[in-house]
Amino acid sequence: FYLAANNADSSAGLNTVNEYVIEGNLTYVELASGNEFIADGDTFPIDGLSTDSIDDADELNIIGVRLSLSYTESEVTSGASCQGPLEGQPAADSITGMTMHDEYSETATGSNNADSGSHSVDIYWANTSLIGERVNMSKAEIMAEIDAGDKGLGAYSGSISVDAEAGNAPGPTCTRSDAGEDVTYKLELIIFDYDIELYSEPEGA
Repeated sequence: FYLAANNADSSAGLNTVNEYVIEGNLTYVELASGNEFIADGDTFPIDGLSTDSIDDADELNIIGVRLSLSYTESEVTSGASCQGPLEGQPAADSITGMTMHDEYSETATGSNNADSGSHSVDIYWANTSLIGERVNMSKAEIMAEIDAGDKGLGAYSGSISVDAEAGNAPGPTCTRSDAGEDVTYKLELIIFDYDIELYSEPEGA
């Protein structure tokens, strides 16, 4: 991982202001993943996680964490009249994910829209708006914005909560129930491998 400028003017010190371009790639390192049926009203904890489980974690520029969630409707019907239009329609359920690391935390809620859905919960402790941009700053200023140092090291946790709703069942002997949601999850560290390069005007510009 490059933690210094590549192809930069070596005569310019870290505190010298120049026009730079910040390039790099975001990659992801898995901390936990799985599939759980989470009952209506329950919260599934994702805990006991740490960068201690990642080889050479102290050499990575960990700038954030992402919890990715996908889920499917699990409503069931029962009764003799649960056929065709008398079967009714499922109702949308809400799935809430939360991630936490040190003082950083984020929560986001998604819906299965009475079918299936997905969403992610992301936290960043680096200035990702600089990625791919041309800036007039010193390298020291840029690195203070995009290099997380040891901020990403340590413990991580998350949780998933479900609020399920049963839809309508117009059939006289048809009932509908929704006990919860089948949720697939993945919690990953977000790594930024970057270069800081002196900007050069394109030929013919």
